Amino acid sequence: MRKWSKPFWIAVALVFLFEAWVWDLCVRLGRRLLQILPLERLKVSIAKAVQPLPPPTALLVFLIPLAIIEPFKFLALWLLATGHWALGILCFVAAKFVAFGVVAFLFDLLRDKLLSMAWLASLYRLTLKCIDWAHALTAPYKAIVRARIVEFRSVLAHWESRQAGSSGFLGKALRLRRHYRRSSPKV
Repeated sequence: MRKWSKPFWIAVALVFLFEAWVWDLCVRLGRRLLQILPLERLKVSIAKAVQPLPPPTALLVFLIPLAIIEPFKFLALWLLATGHWALGILCFVAAKFVAFGVVAFLFDLLRDKLLSMAWLASLYRLTLKCIDWAHALTAPYKAIVRARIVEFRSVLAHWESRQAGSSGFLGKALRLRRHYRRSSPKV
């Protein structure tokens, strides 16, 4: 049973890091969306409405959107179970991103109130420790994967340079790609 322990914990760490990455992505997307959309008045009014709330009520406000969005995940599971794979996956991913985005937005607004509750502050610190643990556990494997990607890119570049000289379709496509990369502006 011992030999399965390490792969199990690495899988757990990778899932945890993926969830943390999705959380960060949703926070960034939510902030960008709020900058683009003219919702500043709505954001200010929501901030004013939650400001006087005591911490337990702020926690309730924080959890209500999750209670609204979670049934959509069950809908996604039902769609998957009935054979509607594409729609089920799309529904699940959309529910996940919306849930993370709304929760991240509310957490930004309610952070001080929520973290004033000792048990929630402890849970938050534990979450941060778990993220650090997951990074430390997966770091050697990520380094190996990065090294393999670098090796693969060099082999691919060598192969492309050999193929670019050919007069066939692939050679023309590779020369066109190289020309496009040189002429496109760097961002």
